[in-house]
Amino acid sequence: MASGQHTIDATRRHRIPPGRLAGFRWQFPLLHLALGLVWFAVAAFVLQRSGGATPPWMWPSLAAALLATTAIVAAWTRWRPGPADASPVHAPASSGPANPDPLADTRGHELRELMRLLPDGVLLLVEDRVAYANPACEAMFGHAAGALDGLPAGDLVDGGDRAGFDTWLRAPVAGAGEPPASLRMRRHDGSVFRAALTAAQTEHEAGPCTLLVVRDLTDAERMRDDLAAGNRELQALAARVFTLQEDERRAISRELHDDIGQSVTAMKMAAVSALDEADAQRRRDDLEDILVLADATLERLRDISILLRPPQLDALGLEAALRWHAERMLRNAGIAAELDIDALPRRPDPEVEQACFRIAQEALTNAMRHAGAARVELRLRDAGDGLRLRVRDDGRGFSPAAAHGLGLVIMRERAHGTGGRVDVASTPGAGTHIDAWLPYASAVAGPPGGAAGG
Repeated sequence: MASGQHTIDATRRHRIPPGRLAGFRWQFPLLHLALGLVWFAVAAFVLQRSGGATPPWMWPSLAAALLATTAIVAAWTRWRPGPADASPVHAPASSGPANPDPLADTRGHELRELMRLLPDGVLLLVEDRVAYANPACEAMFGHAAGALDGLPAGDLVDGGDRAGFDTWLRAPVAGAGEPPASLRMRRHDGSVFRAALTAAQTEHEAGPCTLLVVRDLTDAERMRDDLAAGNRELQALAARVFTLQEDERRAISRELHDDIGQSVTAMKMAAVSALDEADAQRRRDDLEDILVLADATLERLRDISILLRPPQLDALGLEAALRWHAERMLRNAGIAAELDIDALPRRPDPEVEQACFRIAQEALTNAMRHAGAARVELRLRDAGDGLRLRVRDDGRGFSPAAAHGLGLVIMRERAHGTGGRVDVASTPGAGTHIDAWLPYASAVAGPPGGAAGG
């Protein structure tokens, strides 16, 4: 077999390709005519030299020359390979059956090229083994290039799901249907991941095969879990906000009824007493009591109003509101305050001012109520593209991984509502650091909720 192949290769090297010889077909009659004219010219030359007398040997010699020329041209034409001789030269030596479709190789190459470019994993299964795996599939399963070829497809499925996959794979093509919607697949290193499968029947090398598309669901499941956790957090936040609103309404109602209501009632009784009092001095004393009660009532109303919305925030801006609130809150709690508040180059949007103030309010409240801090540092800086708020305390701290309070969630949501962010760093026994960045212009329309978080 080797010597026969060598002979064919030698023939290919030394014989003129039939395509080139086909261009010479019209030249053979012309060559025959040209040689005949040459012989006639020789005869005319001989006649001219002999003075018109014809030598007896000329005509037999001329006929013999023409016959020899005809025989040479005929032999050359017969030796030249025709179309029937050309096909074996071009047909490649193959031990397998010839492909009746000349476009099959082209279609197969296009199919493999398409599978190579797909981002999802693609397996070409012949019976129950891998005939081809694209690079994305090899990377998905952690195998080297070509390592999946010939591997049983069931070896790629985790043991718990392999029975169902093998049952589908062994089913007849007519009744195979779709593969299991998702399976736990096993990588080369033994790790397991969940994948979605899609199958189609096709042909490979003139035989039936299964085209299996494998999509790794690891990132999708992680995003789904993160989204579910975020939804649970938002639901808890919404419930917490509703609870805080009700608590604040209850507190305001109690303040109005128990404190303001009693003060107004006392002023009314003092006024009635003053009207019925004949003694001028005692009438004056009743009126002075009314004035004292009025001043106390106004002070209490002012405190309630400030709790709901500090007037400094609207009238004087964020810097003054933060300084006033921090000094008032920390001084009443007996906590040393270190305030470093710079004047901002421009005034933020009202939504940003409110969010920044509420974040600082929440941080100061946590430091006062939960951290047991002795010193609190509050800083406000211009960050060029926004403002930066920092609140740090020397309290007991906490582990961020174990934190379940909604105060941090509320601060983050207030920042996110304006397009900003909040970073919290804390270590048990080492205090808490809260850094917030907020843009000057709010990224969303409408202010965030104004209730103070707890």
